Amino acid sequence: MKIKFNLAILFTIASVLFPFNLDLFASETNQKKSKIELIEEDLKQSRNDILSSREYSLEKDLTSEEINVVIRPYKLTAEQSPDWWSEKQAYDMSFLLVKALNNYPGINASLEKTWEERILEKENLLNNKKESYINENRVIITPFVEDFKFQVLTPKKRGIGLVVISINSKTCINETFLSTRYEFDSNIDIDDIESKQLLVKKKSGSSLNANLLFVGAGGGKFKAPEKPIKKVVYNSITDSAEGLYCALTNNGDCVKYYQEREYQFPTVEKKRNKKKDKSC
Repeated sequence: MKIKFNLAILFTIASVLFPFNLDLFASETNQKKSKIELIEEDLKQSRNDILSSREYSLEKDLTSEEINVVIRPYKLTAEQSPDWWSEKQAYDMSFLLVKALNNYPGINASLEKTWEERILEKENLLNNKKESYINENRVIITPFVEDFKFQVLTPKKRGIGLVVISINSKTCINETFLSTRYEFDSNIDIDDIESKQLLVKKKSGSSLNANLLFVGAGGGKFKAPEKPIKKVVYNSITDSAEGLYCALTNNGDCVKYYQEREYQFPTVEKKRNKKKDKSC
């Protein structure tokens, strides 16, 4: 009873000390569904978005032995820590990767350590015997977050002057970029898998201005689209899981796709002397 009471206190403290900066499992539409159901739905949507148009094929009926995979928590190697990053997010992302990998036949993926076990470990309450179960027959994968960037581009403007009034339109664009890498720690020779996801969001608006004696009046505020952090994380993990599956099952065409594909990177804007438009 005392142990259960201590655990309850620990998880309460943990919720305060390690809050969700980014709730990867949150539902904005249906609170009745479980977190697992929501994750499965989001992963399915990501698979439809980024995998459905690929030309290589996957072998669905594998007759070989089941491949046991152990996923470690994500490690941050980016130069700057994203504002949504935390140690808990590292464990949450690994959990998503496990769910994504277990969608493939012949793969039995599990976490090296759960977030709850990490909390107990910090408090010296965990009798850690799990390491002994990670043997040579398991493929251990260490994921890395190597880069994250979010930027709002200089707005694109267009205007039509009609002497008395003028009509202005503006397009606000933001870019979200996430780069991850996956390292195999096993006796088999497999190259690292990389994923670089770029999401571009656009939002347009217009305003009507009255030119009173050459002085503009009226207008409107242009609001940029929100950061799609959850979406870029899910897309990255979905893309990575497919690449890992292909590498583990030695799918030549798929592995070649991951090795030779070209990536999109964030826009590099030219420096301007004019004052930056912050209306987006």
